[in-house]
Amino acid sequence: MSAANAGILDDLIARQAEITSLSATFTQEKKTRLFSRPIKTSGRFLFRHPDRIRWEYSGGTNMQVIFNGRDLWLWYPDLKEADKLSNLTQYGSLMHFDVYALSKDYTITAKRDGSLTLLALLPKTKGPISRIEMELEEGSPFPRLVRLLDRNSEPTVMLFRDILLNPDIPESSFTFLPGKDVLIRERSLP
Repeated sequence: MSAANAGILDDLIARQAEITSLSATFTQEKKTRLFSRPIKTSGRFLFRHPDRIRWEYSGGTNMQVIFNGRDLWLWYPDLKEADKLSNLTQYGSLMHFDVYALSKDYTITAKRDGSLTLLALLPKTKGPISRIEMELEEGSPFPRLVRLLDRNSEPTVMLFRDILLNPDIPESSFTFLPGKDVLIRERSLP
């Protein structure tokens, strides 16, 4: 790793360590060979240190993704269905873009391009993601753009706006308590 690369990453890791919570709005675009047009969604993203995450999708895709550091809930309010995935502690860093934690599973290169910091992350072992790219504005500890390439090289691009660092977000935002009328499917990943 070059000294410049290490310096950029060390600076970013130090700035991310100061994040206790975060909220942002996002748009997401997924391109896939299955559809002629990209799948576009939008919503709100919440994070609370160390590993509480909530993605609220709105519009045509009414879904919530809630991660409590151990279990991941995929809740579909309109369908009154939810999936509970257990043993996902290793995915938390990916869901909130923690560079230090991601460095355990990805080789990260960093460079500056004008007022942007550009990161490229390549997985150390083969998995569902073949590459991650992030763009961060100068001085920002959180990316404004994230591009994920899956193993089929189909991209998902997330653009973040209205980023608020360290707002007060209650723990209840990361708790999912399904009603009796919600069908729950439970799965555990190895």
